[in-house]
Amino acid sequence: MEILLLKIGAAYIRVSDERQDEYSPDSQLKKIRECAAKDGYTIPDEFVFYDDGISGRSVKKRDDFNRMIAIAKEKTHPFDRIYVWKFSRFARNQEESMVYKNLLQKKGVTVVSASEAIPEGHFGSLVERIKEWMDEFYLVNLGAEVMR
Repeated sequence: MEILLLKIGAAYIRVSDERQDEYSPDSQLKKIRECAAKDGYTIPDEFVFYDDGISGRSVKKRDDFNRMIAIAKEKTHPFDRIYVWKFSRFARNQEESMVYKNLLQKKGVTVVSASEAIPEGHFGSLVERIKEWMDEFYLVNLGAEVMR
């Protein structure tokens, strides 16, 4: 009999406003858990972090994001992978995204998108940076459109 040991992961869910039906917390968590299971990870309920009605522009007001980062920074962090539905849920500010991903990486924790495949290696890093830039551009452009 083969015993499968599942690795522990975390989920970070963020919804900016109630109109984001396709981004609903339930739909994000469902996709995240499916992706994690394919990777051999389980996500216990205590490691589902959720910020509701908060922009991805800055992490300052995102209480659960900051709690997740604090847990991941602990010496004996209980998870080594954070799943998001899309990288834009993690951050829409490229600088903050890079800072937090680098900090997490130094602790042995990676951030994985459940819906955006990123290739391995240097090319994958480039693709991820371009996605981060596009996510930030979307937010800046949206702000300009609203002002107009």
